[in-house]
Amino acid sequence: MRLSKAQCATSGDIVSVVGLNHPDWPKEASKWVGGTPYLFDVIGPRSLGYAPNMLSGIEALNPDIVHLHGLWMHSGRSVLQWAKKTRKPYVVSVHGMLSDVALSYGRQKKRFVLQWFQKEVLERAAAIHVTSSAEADEVFKFGLNNPLIQIPNGVEQLYLSVNQTSTKDKVVLSLGRFHKKKGLSLLLKAWQPLEKEFPDWSLLLVGPDQDGEVNRLKGLSSELGLSKVRFHGQVWDKQKIDIMASASIFALPSLSENFAITVAESLMLGVPVVCSKGAPWQGLDEHKCGKWVDIGPEPMEHGLRELMCLSPEKLQDMGQRGREWMIQDYSWDSIALAMRSEYQSVLEKSVS
Repeated sequence: MRLSKAQCATSGDIVSVVGLNHPDWPKEASKWVGGTPYLFDVIGPRSLGYAPNMLSGIEALNPDIVHLHGLWMHSGRSVLQWAKKTRKPYVVSVHGMLSDVALSYGRQKKRFVLQWFQKEVLERAAAIHVTSSAEADEVFKFGLNNPLIQIPNGVEQLYLSVNQTSTKDKVVLSLGRFHKKKGLSLLLKAWQPLEKEFPDWSLLLVGPDQDGEVNRLKGLSSELGLSKVRFHGQVWDKQKIDIMASASIFALPSLSENFAITVAESLMLGVPVVCSKGAPWQGLDEHKCGKWVDIGPEPMEHGLRELMCLSPEKLQDMGQRGREWMIQDYSWDSIALAMRSEYQSVLEKSVS
């Protein structure tokens, strides 16, 4: 949504967003601020996303180029069929879905979809969009040699109230869905010695549950004897921003992430970050706004300890450096302009 909004604002191009209809859309439609949406009904399991009218819908829009987001859904086949009919190009954003961790889930479905259409969708793409060099390596490892477009995701420029900039709780926050690949069990193990060393600090885990992961983590927390760990369900909009802005440190212990938007959002809110090398945020060290650590409990423990030992003033300085970095390199307008330039290059090559 944010990308299409910025594309409309910066280019003057007509941007249409094609997607799958959902029962919640009528109550969410008023929040949509991107390009004009066109939704198509799904037949069968939503996990496949078979929308038989999508192909004719794309044809009716008659786009010059299509940007396909994500893999393993029937929408990819619709785009492939459109491209074959029209001989027009499309770009694919893989969104971390070719990492070893991502490929390890739903293997049966992915083997079926790969042979049915996904392999051809990827191989015929005029270019593949990645957000980092790590994601580019995943594309090559998968056996693809398409031209690559490397542009990071953008982050909305969030504005802080006076209260948000002056009031910080001694809280380490991790926010995102509760899933095994998020590495939250590693974070709990890292927290065990820190909880004893820093009794005035607490750890807050926020997000929607998936496959009973919350109960598993609560059980682990009890086994480790932790008393300063809180769990909170999914949050949205202002509540999400308030929770993120009030934390002193953001922690991301993930095993695999193609980008991790919560890191960018935390930095935009002036919160320093300790992030595992499962996500491509080596710039945390370069910009002196956090720590980029190896995956595992001990590296996460050391990274958190280093920040937790700092004064509130020094943590605020780190957060401010992170915010300045985000505004400079990750604004949606700059991302949209960079993407448009790549679209133009793809279009020029397609007619040469």
